[in-house]
Amino acid sequence: MLAALVKSLGPCLSTDLTEFLVSKQGMTPAAARQRVSRGHPEIKRLAHLPFARKARFIYHQDDYASPRYWERLYAAILEANGPYARGLGAVHARRVVPEAHFLAVCGAPLAQKKQISAATLLQRLIDANVLAKANVPGLGICVMSKRTYELNLQWNFDKLAVEARARLVAEGILLESVKEWLRRLAIASYNKVQTRGAQMPRVGTFAWDLAAPSYLTSTITMQKDKGVKPGWVVCDVLLIESAQAVHVEPFIHKVRSTEALKNIGRTVYILVAHGYEADAFKALRGAGIIPATPASLFGKDVADGFRELTQTLQRAAEGVVDPGKFDALFAKLGKLEGAVGNMRGALFELLVAEVVRRTAAAQVKLNKICKGEDGIAEVDVYCVNEGVEALMIECKGIAPGTIVDDEEVGLWLTTRIKRVRNHLEQIDWSGPVPKFELWTSGKLSEDARSRVEKTRSANVKKFELSVLEAGDLRARVKALNDLPLLKTFEQHFLPQASS
Repeated sequence: MLAALVKSLGPCLSTDLTEFLVSKQGMTPAAARQRVSRGHPEIKRLAHLPFARKARFIYHQDDYASPRYWERLYAAILEANGPYARGLGAVHARRVVPEAHFLAVCGAPLAQKKQISAATLLQRLIDANVLAKANVPGLGICVMSKRTYELNLQWNFDKLAVEARARLVAEGILLESVKEWLRRLAIASYNKVQTRGAQMPRVGTFAWDLAAPSYLTSTITMQKDKGVKPGWVVCDVLLIESAQAVHVEPFIHKVRSTEALKNIGRTVYILVAHGYEADAFKALRGAGIIPATPASLFGKDVADGFRELTQTLQRAAEGVVDPGKFDALFAKLGKLEGAVGNMRGALFELLVAEVVRRTAAAQVKLNKICKGEDGIAEVDVYCVNEGVEALMIECKGIAPGTIVDDEEVGLWLTTRIKRVRNHLEQIDWSGPVPKFELWTSGKLSEDARSRVEKTRSANVKKFELSVLEAGDLRARVKALNDLPLLKTFEQHFLPQASS
């Protein structure tokens, strides 16, 4: 019986089952194909995902979503070595990918004739239940494998969020450091380096983590009567310990496809990971790509700093804060241009959360996404104790004494607070008026102070509004009687003159 055979063999491609019937059971190829085609009610076929030679992935209904099912399905997709394999490989490398980032990492073009676009690729993999999308705390809509989705559903993706956010913060800081490195060496046009964010940099038909015009002699093209045509430098980052061939193949495909495009200037391609397996390194070198690491770019101490940053962010997000680690991170990564500002912002949020956590009666959440009527707002530190207190903190971790951007203060007052209040209405908040606070290691301009005061006075019955600057921060931390924590604030986040 075919159903019993498929249950015994396990999930496989229909062509593999046909070959088994021919080689092991003596059927003719035509008869075997017909037998597989007729199927059985207990044998299911994976929809939306075609394989070579019109093969389909088949499985016994009892096997669906079992460990064997996922192992065989992923193996079949990766062995096909096509666009679906590249999309899956990119997600496997990162576990969790913000939806906007998937457009850059999956290896598919944004739009190009005769190729599956990144958006179409994602939709097909989701329709086939190979990938899934979920709202991950602090990150918004993210892409992950269906297996990862099912395994983490019970934790509401909190564990995934901690791991993914730590990596993404570290990658963001690394990208800013690579940006400064390219600018200082004049590899990239100084004021035109773009890095990933809400919009992904684009060169040719592909998205990248970093892109910039380059006027190196090796990249420029002299055009008759049109002057110099610049080339490009592009970079993707993947901060994992050992990138495998399947992880780097999407980047290699982007490179080869870009090289085949007309009217794209000569391009320098860089991939940065902590390390590479031998076959991945060889494949990158063979494609003319620079397989960089933080150690090869900035030295071993800095590379160790990025590893420690990821670990520290993960532990701190889980409520384990070691101020001594923060000091070590500033010592190791502080030498990098472009790193300190971003790192200070990320670490400041964690320290503020720790200060609140020491006295809060409810769970303190980082980077809570709140949905309002006209969009979403991210609350850096979110603490809601049902019926008792709703505290929402906006963090501005900048260089001590620096003026907070007036526009950022305005967005907080006019947009973010409104959206968070909508969110509280949606969760039926019935306690005292919510508290909105802005904590900063910098200071507000006089215009911003005036605007905060006007907003506070106009909304006194709707919500409480306050700003904590250097003196207020010092007082809050001193009250905890934690000298190491106070020392960290004093050394990295508070003006020395105020000590």
